Amino acid sequence: MGQQDQKNHHSGSPIKVDIQQDVNWLLQSQPLISATPEVTIYKPQDTVHENDLSSMCLCTYPAQPAYRLGKHFEDCVDRLFASSSTNNIIARNLVIQTPERTLGELDLIYQNKSSEIVHLELAIKFYLLKKGGTQLIDFVGPAGHDRLDLKWDRLRQHQLPLSQTAEVLDFLQQQHVPLPTRQQLLLTGMLFYAYENWQSTVVENIGLNPQHQRGWWLEHHEAAQLKTIHGPQRGFIILPKWHWIGGPKHYSEPQPICYNELILRTTADPWPNMVLMYERTDRTQSWVFKNRGLMLATKKPPLVS
Repeated sequence: MGQQDQKNHHSGSPIKVDIQQDVNWLLQSQPLISATPEVTIYKPQDTVHENDLSSMCLCTYPAQPAYRLGKHFEDCVDRLFASSSTNNIIARNLVIQTPERTLGELDLIYQNKSSEIVHLELAIKFYLLKKGGTQLIDFVGPAGHDRLDLKWDRLRQHQLPLSQTAEVLDFLQQQHVPLPTRQQLLLTGMLFYAYENWQSTVVENIGLNPQHQRGWWLEHHEAAQLKTIHGPQRGFIILPKWHWIGGPKHYSEPQPICYNELILRTTADPWPNMVLMYERTDRTQSWVFKNRGLMLATKKPPLVS
């Protein structure tokens, strides 16, 4: 957990989030991986238009470490469907159980505007490309415990086909749940690249969606790259985990900290910190969001080449 997450853990205070801002981000997001012959990509923009989502929607989550980003994301998708007049959720987080064993869980079953029954799997992920990496295996989670190749294989080889198996279809019939005729995947989030060339790094021929949302990463000993001597002023916001989805959309009137304060806070923290970068030409101007990245403790395997 980052510093703000640790403070929340110690206080035990429930976390209140305006997930409307996260839904707005979702409507502008892109899938991490392109569609394949076996995987159909779900597009949030096909469910509801951003103009139909205007009111605040506060959700309350338990304090860290009980808070779960995955549950938060599922609530965003639920909010998306709740605002649609043509797409309706039939079942959510459906655990498939037989007398002998638990087969798994279907994230969501919905009926689309064409009256088709669709099984939709959901995932939001943030991965970093190791320096010199060229394959899906080289995209790892901020704490080094997760990999994009493993997640992708699990989704397409197990989670999506699950609703096509005889055992699951029998279970759905017993529960009087309409049988899905299609499967779709919502795998979104951000991919982060080494700061020195994060905007120009392109990894081709491994299935990545060219339009995926990207950011930068660096380790504490590389942080001087963020400091500017000439040019616009820079300010930073360290995000709590519950703002990782919507990011800058949660800060309509940002009050960034300076570079020195950023270094003081992040280098004292062994855990990854997600950071928003803002710029302005002088003190009379408003802060403008530029990009976001991840700051990591130096020499934390396997992120160092």
